[in-house]
Amino acid sequence: MLPAKPNFTKIIFSIAVVCLSACANVIPPSGGPLDKEPPRLVSNEILVENNKLKKVDLLFDENISLNNWNQNFYISPPSECVIKKNVNKRKLSIYFEPYFLIEHNYKLSLSNVVKDYNESNILDSLEIKSKTIYNNTFKGTLKCVYDDIPLQNHWITLYHKSISDSLIFKELPSYITKSDENGEFIFEDVKPGNYKLLSIENNFNFYDYKEYVSFSDDHYLVHDSSFINTHLNAYNSELSFKNDSVINDTLKTNNQIIVNLNKDKNLIVELYNNQKLIKREQVINKACTLSNLKKGEYSLKYFIDLDSNEIFSNGNFLKKQAEIKLSYNKSISVLENWSTEVDLIID
Repeated sequence: MLPAKPNFTKIIFSIAVVCLSACANVIPPSGGPLDKEPPRLVSNEILVENNKLKKVDLLFDENISLNNWNQNFYISPPSECVIKKNVNKRKLSIYFEPYFLIEHNYKLSLSNVVKDYNESNILDSLEIKSKTIYNNTFKGTLKCVYDDIPLQNHWITLYHKSISDSLIFKELPSYITKSDENGEFIFEDVKPGNYKLLSIENNFNFYDYKEYVSFSDDHYLVHDSSFINTHLNAYNSELSFKNDSVINDTLKTNNQIIVNLNKDKNLIVELYNNQKLIKREQVINKACTLSNLKKGEYSLKYFIDLDSNEIFSNGNFLKKQAEIKLSYNKSISVLENWSTEVDLIID
């Protein structure tokens, strides 16, 4: 909590500023090289009255404009207050109406929000934080269950365990953040408590069944000096997880792929050619044979068939996790009259 001082109408307090981009250069005279650097934060001023954040002024080293404010700016913990902004040459002012109550800590994320006025070089990483109170870190990775690739710019939310599932998206989460280009996310200075973890693609307080979502089966207990590292697997019930139909091909050849695995419990292997599903086989005795193949390049995907229905099964948000489909990381060449063996290690 920040101490209130009733005799002052304005309080400027120390904050941590994270600015990872390179410093900006002043635009050179005509005929010189173009400015290729983003703006640099020079100073900041915070207006707080009785633990109520009213205004933030940020001064940069050159004239600025805003870049996709609605998509990029957020404050965590989230608030129902109205947030307004104004740009005046080098200065960005952010207003909180009527106020943002500072209960313990906060983070203003301005990554990709500010760009220079002339060349539109974007400041890709900028955060304004209050002083650290709790030495707790909660981090993880968000990936797609269908192809195991990272999902970028998705909302990651922490809800207190006391919030029932029926109130998810009706109550504001305790903390919010976004996944980066590697699908990684982090919450810092988390207040001790018991939390549930969710992700959603477009709007952290609204669920559209056509977008990617995920949730954790477990609750996470955050206490003093906690360090939690976890992961989320997101699925899309409408768009991305319709099961591919196997392309029937009556071609008879001696070409085949033999897949050897270290386990076989409910494992299904799928073979693709030019992104089309050619074979789907169940693993028996830690092996499966994919026969009668044309000469060419193929790719493999595999998943644990948790419900034993021999096809990939999707999830049901907050009720059932989707199965996770993984990809073999190498292309497989099939030659004429040849058996190709592949060793597949399942974690």
